[in-house]
Amino acid sequence: MTTAVSAPGASLWLLYLLPWAAAPSKLNIPKVLLPFSRSARINFTLEASEGCYRWSSTRPEVASIDAIEQDNPQCSQKAIIQARSSQITRLTSIILAEDVLTGQVLRCDAIVDVIHTINIVSTTKELYLEDSPLQLKIQAKDSEGNTFSTLAGLPFEWTIVKTSETNEFSDFHNALQILKFSESTYIPPSYILEMEKVAKQGDIVLVSGMKTGSSKLKARIEETMYKHVPGAEVRLFILENIILNPAYDVYLLVGMSVQYKVMKIRRGKMTGMSFCPWIGKTEDEQK
Repeated sequence: MTTAVSAPGASLWLLYLLPWAAAPSKLNIPKVLLPFSRSARINFTLEASEGCYRWSSTRPEVASIDAIEQDNPQCSQKAIIQARSSQITRLTSIILAEDVLTGQVLRCDAIVDVIHTINIVSTTKELYLEDSPLQLKIQAKDSEGNTFSTLAGLPFEWTIVKTSETNEFSDFHNALQILKFSESTYIPPSYILEMEKVAKQGDIVLVSGMKTGSSKLKARIEETMYKHVPGAEVRLFILENIILNPAYDVYLLVGMSVQYKVMKIRRGKMTGMSFCPWIGKTEDEQK
């Protein structure tokens, strides 16, 4: 008669698997819309929340899928979708991910379509003179108004343009500067750095104000097949970075005064400009 002895390692392995059984894994996105391109390969990273998966594509000629190997060469938690369609029409491939342990199958639809319009998005239209730069990003849509999931790797041309309101192009051009991420203190996506190495611009740029005024920036898709797509424009305003000190609300009795100091900030340094006294008045006196 023999007594079965459970291995401690097996018990630990079962405990490790319990969370997967209790909470099914999920993908980071259910559908991906990728732009058609002849000059660039557009990638998007799929990631499962848990587990280790074998990845496949029902139409690899439309969108391929390649696992990102981590600890296990047979399966992975992440994979890269790449648009590979050679047809200028909307096509779809179904990406399947099968968990090698539980058999659970996850699905993502990868759609490849042509860009119809582009526009520039930003957090603000105002920059302060010689202060931190502003990041601008291209957003693209198809003919139905759907937004593309990524434009990573697609080359764009960004230019500062002259308008009818501008008399001197040189002054207008010097008001705004397009910066390279590699020469800044900011970290871009890795594909932007790779594009900068070969003197190309991507869907994300940095701009900095060099002179007060306004400037218009234009972006267009560099690829020849998209020459019919109108470029996107944005007008930016470059302002002096001026604050009042004290910068908080001040309440005064009638006849009392407070002295404000006008401060200018440039390149991270604050300098005083002038003093401005303010005397408390009644509502009738202010009229």
